[in-house]
Amino acid sequence: MMLAAELTLAGIDVVVIERRPNQDLESPRSRGLHARTIEVLDQRGIADRFLAAGSTAQVQAFAGIPLDISDFPTRHNYGLALVQSDLERIMAGWIDELGVRVLRERDVTTFTQDQDHVEVGCSDGSRLHADWLVGCDGSHSTVRKTAGIDFAGWDPTICWITAEVEMREQPRFGLRGGGGIGPA
Repeated sequence: MMLAAELTLAGIDVVVIERRPNQDLESPRSRGLHARTIEVLDQRGIADRFLAAGSTAQVQAFAGIPLDISDFPTRHNYGLALVQSDLERIMAGWIDELGVRVLRERDVTTFTQDQDHVEVGCSDGSRLHADWLVGCDGSHSTVRKTAGIDFAGWDPTICWITAEVEMREQPRFGLRGGGGIGPA
């Protein structure tokens, strides 16, 4: 969505093809934003939208040792606890304001390209003609795989666990405890 917004702001007509029917996620994902990401959102004049929905915290750590970044030379010298579903909802609102077209409940299934354009086939049978095609559909990207572009990197050396639990009462939102990332 950020790329769609940036291209739209540069005067390029953008269409997003999205497999989901809405911004709902099937499982928890990202739990926050780092200082640099907040700075980029601030450069676009939309950081306040995210800050209003999240909770700021000192979240930087190295090897489990908390690092205080409150004296970093930035207006946003903190992290922001914000679940990905909220982040996506806010971004979707912004690209909607910008006039980005989002075609939902379809996948890119095929594409062919020549010197002048790309023809994109979608799972609903529709076809689109574009000057460019960008694959922002993750490590299992149909676009990237079809184009023969590797997903370079290394096997993970650290495993973080995300769990879905049922609780008797609503916990306080934010980052805290464990590994020195926030107040206990």
